[in-house]
Amino acid sequence: MSVFNPVGALISIGGAVLYTVGGLNPQRLAASSEARFPAHPTASGIFYQKTGLGERSLSIEARTYPHVMGGLDAYAILTAHHERQSVVPLIRLRSNFQGLVSGLCVISTLEADEEKLHPFDGVGRQIDVTIGLLMMPTNFSGFDVSSISSFGGLL
Repeated sequence: MSVFNPVGALISIGGAVLYTVGGLNPQRLAASSEARFPAHPTASGIFYQKTGLGERSLSIEARTYPHVMGGLDAYAILTAHHERQSVVPLIRLRSNFQGLVSGLCVISTLEADEEKLHPFDGVGRQIDVTIGLLMMPTNFSGFDVSSISSFGGLL
């Protein structure tokens, strides 16, 4: 239960929405990507061969104060997708209701840190969540398409 209605959706991960005000609030995003260039010695020196992109990942740090802002519903959805190893869409929401579809991802790591446990329900008054996303390749060769979950469903 929340005192506020969530406002200003910023990120949607398979139906779990992270908001500006209310709910689970994103604090920091960190992206990582690599490209592979193996070196081959030749008579004239070193030759670097482009072999494609490697792993792309995104880390999101979010925070909520569940007794005031809510946010445990989004955390429960993220936990369910993580445990099912679902492939879900990642959408970055912008101003004027524009959305940037960042592609499909899986939740590779999910960490929660509860502080100052409330004496009545045992839930932390402040919960910090770190979501580690592994971006899926844009082509579907060698990829099980049946593992893709719907936009919001856990079916």
